[in-house]
Amino acid sequence: MRKRRHERSVSTVGPRLFMLATVLLILFIAFASSGIGGAYAYYRAQMPLLNGIAQHSLFQTTHIYDRNGKLLYDLYDHNRIDRGRRTYVDYKDISPLLVNATIAAEDHTFWTNDGVDYSGIARAAVSNVENQGVVEGGSTITQQLIKKQFFDGQRRTIQIKGEEAILATGLTRQYSKQKIMEMYLNTVFYGDSNYGVEAAAQDYFGLKPQCSKDHCTPAVAQLDLAQASLLAGLPQSPTGYTPTVYKDHALKRQRQVLQWMVDLGYITDQERLDAQKEMENYDFTSHSGDQQKLAPGFVDYVTDQLIHLLGAQNLYDGGYSVYTSIDLDLQQKVESLVHDHLYKAQADNYLGYYPALNIYHNVNNGAAVVMDPTTGEILAMDGSADYFNTSPEVSGQVNVATSTDRQTGSSFKPIVYATAFEMGWYPAMIVPDHQTFFPEPTDGKPYYAPNNYDRQFHTSFPMTIRQAVGNSYNIPAADTLNFVGPNILNMASRLGITELSHLQPGDVTSSMALGTKPVSLLNMTAAYGTFANKGVHMPTTSILSITDNTNKTIYTYNAGSIKGTRAVREDVSYLISSILSDKLARYHEFFRGNPLELDRPAAAKTGTTEDYKDNWTIGYTPHLAVGVWAGNSNGELMRDVIGITGAGPIWHDIMEYASQRYNYPPDDFVRPDNVHQGTVSAFTGLLPHPGEPTVTDWFIDGTMPTIQGAYTPPPPPSSSSNCQSNNNNNNNNNNGGSNCTQNAQSQSTSSQGQATPTAPDNPGDQATSTTNMP
Repeated sequence: MRKRRHERSVSTVGPRLFMLATVLLILFIAFASSGIGGAYAYYRAQMPLLNGIAQHSLFQTTHIYDRNGKLLYDLYDHNRIDRGRRTYVDYKDISPLLVNATIAAEDHTFWTNDGVDYSGIARAAVSNVENQGVVEGGSTITQQLIKKQFFDGQRRTIQIKGEEAILATGLTRQYSKQKIMEMYLNTVFYGDSNYGVEAAAQDYFGLKPQCSKDHCTPAVAQLDLAQASLLAGLPQSPTGYTPTVYKDHALKRQRQVLQWMVDLGYITDQERLDAQKEMENYDFTSHSGDQQKLAPGFVDYVTDQLIHLLGAQNLYDGGYSVYTSIDLDLQQKVESLVHDHLYKAQADNYLGYYPALNIYHNVNNGAAVVMDPTTGEILAMDGSADYFNTSPEVSGQVNVATSTDRQTGSSFKPIVYATAFEMGWYPAMIVPDHQTFFPEPTDGKPYYAPNNYDRQFHTSFPMTIRQAVGNSYNIPAADTLNFVGPNILNMASRLGITELSHLQPGDVTSSMALGTKPVSLLNMTAAYGTFANKGVHMPTTSILSITDNTNKTIYTYNAGSIKGTRAVREDVSYLISSILSDKLARYHEFFRGNPLELDRPAAAKTGTTEDYKDNWTIGYTPHLAVGVWAGNSNGELMRDVIGITGAGPIWHDIMEYASQRYNYPPDDFVRPDNVHQGTVSAFTGLLPHPGEPTVTDWFIDGTMPTIQGAYTPPPPPSSSSNCQSNNNNNNNNNNGGSNCTQNAQSQSTSSQGQATPTAPDNPGDQATSTTNMP
């Protein structure tokens, strides 16, 4: 038996020694005087690929962060078996414990060899012969790096080994040892889709990068000895040593690495024992699945933008760091508010206690957008009430915030009136609310006859624009659209409402004033934000900066250098803000304390489409614009709920929270120098006759009427006057308001020059299926 074993040993020693001798001979010939030119030429031919390693050209994970450096999601190619997670880390960020452990495991002479360890090759050959098997390799870390990049999966022929040695020698002459170690640790496979040590540290130990706006300290910098020594042993057999599957094998390999570290003087024997014990007691679990997609609707929205900007494969393999505009803390609060208002019972001063909207009113989905109107930055975007709810009513992965198939209802009316104000109209103009037939074929009829949501026409008093907007009456809005005509398309385009850009002048109909054309919540919020920003439209911004995998900035959004576009005159914007922030103007329909009232001046408008399909509330302060939609993704009808009772409470709570979070001052809207108060007849909106009740409101210079209307005598003293005193002086809010005088006596009244009415106890009780609702 001894004889046979000796014969088998001799039979294997010969070929192995022959291979070793051949490799050494190739190297000698290559670097001999007659072969130096050929070897150098081969190295030069491969140099671009070698340089590519150093320049981070490996496929890498792209990271998406919020504006404060909090990770939202990691993007990488899930579909290819040769792809996975990889984040390139610089040498200075790599734990020295891992460097020493890797040297102990793979290449004891790393710091001194020239890329090829000839004595190591001979030592490995002898060791393998003695053990009658491959127990030790002779490849250096540099050779393994070359093998991984150029010869992975190829047969280990003599020619390939020679080329590998040439390239390893050349790489060592071109780059420092630290750089080579950096390239190696970022290149090798550590099992379970983890390419590079950073991915492995995050996956196997749950370590997370610590990021700020400017820099991320990677997980690999946080490794202790036990973790570093275990990771260092994995590249020899990434699949066989995967600790989440083969813990015993991984621990056995770790013990070898630790012993070698002791032998090299890197650690003490006690440190070895402590590290072994730590890993023996560690419960290995893959943490790659822990990462949920935070702000998922927004991340999908940004990903689509990045694909158009960078290309899909480049995005998934490029290792970019993308810093977005959203504030994750605000985002999560918005998501919570949208969900809870729909699925949990609520209580407030306006509606009292009411059950969950999804149960009582069949409102199953909602979306919200929060923007900074001065920069156009999206601070939060919730695309659905539950991203993972796949029911038809929710369809959570469809981002309703960017969807362009939702009618806006009455929330479109301020855009109509802004167009009219540009053309010389003013808030105190009288636009009657009486039954009107427009010669536009509709629903099989030769005319279009809109109604109000309460199925009444308010003809008992003259209707000013301020009053019509505040109470969302439909006929005045339709009349106004007939006046402005196709100019509405130009206004919408300037405000960033791109959904209407394809319309022709002939497509403009009276119903358009009531929000029958679909527009996305994002664009509607940006349009309102333009009014908040004194008429300057800022481009909607979701990405603040992008850095490549070398940490070089390739894109930066500089808010200070973006001037925006003058979309609406400042005076026109002020008139819209004045009307939408007028609390008293709403009191015909919505009594005091409704959700549109905040602890600060705020402009807001609700909207509900026909048959309760879409429910809106959009509004702003000088510092913040918020839009909210509620409804069902499949168009299923809600039950007896309008903007003030559905989307309104969500809008209120988001606006209050965000204003307090950023400590915004309770500023009012600034009146331009060319806007002044003027007094007109409360009956005609023109110059008053002596003794006629009057309305005082804001006028852009040059729009004050210069003629009188038909004389209307004051009512007898015993009758109830439409112009009734009210102790609330709305002018104190500097939002316009109006003073009403009767019998030449100035009295402070509701903003539309009428008595403040009593609102219904529950506005929803009055709502019926109509052409349009508030």
